[in-house]
Amino acid sequence: MKKIEAVVPAARLDRAFAALKELDLGGFTYYDSKGRGQIPRQEVHSGRGTGMYRPEFNVNSTIVVVTKDSMADKVIDKILQSTSTGLAGEGKIFVSDVDEAIDIGSRQRGEGAL
Repeated sequence: MKKIEAVVPAARLDRAFAALKELDLGGFTYYDSKGRGQIPRQEVHSGRGTGMYRPEFNVNSTIVVVTKDSMADKVIDKILQSTSTGLAGEGKIFVSDVDEAIDIGSRQRGEGAL
């Protein structure tokens, strides 16, 4: 099994969700994250005419998918197709091996837990 973690701009999260729904996945998880990369941070109005400031971090979302080895490339391709515009600094995808997965409700182990 493979664990795929994709850090993408938060504005592209809906596109990634729609693309991943097309695959036969058991599910996926996401959480809001912040980070620094090559994308310049947008200036933000601080309110009441006090000016602009540039935040320290970019707002991102991290998508986590654990899938069968045979599905990993399809998941990666869907994420790339739905979130990449070809510019530097749009995020990263990390792939790692998963030794064991256990479904808490059914107590199934391995790929059956997915």
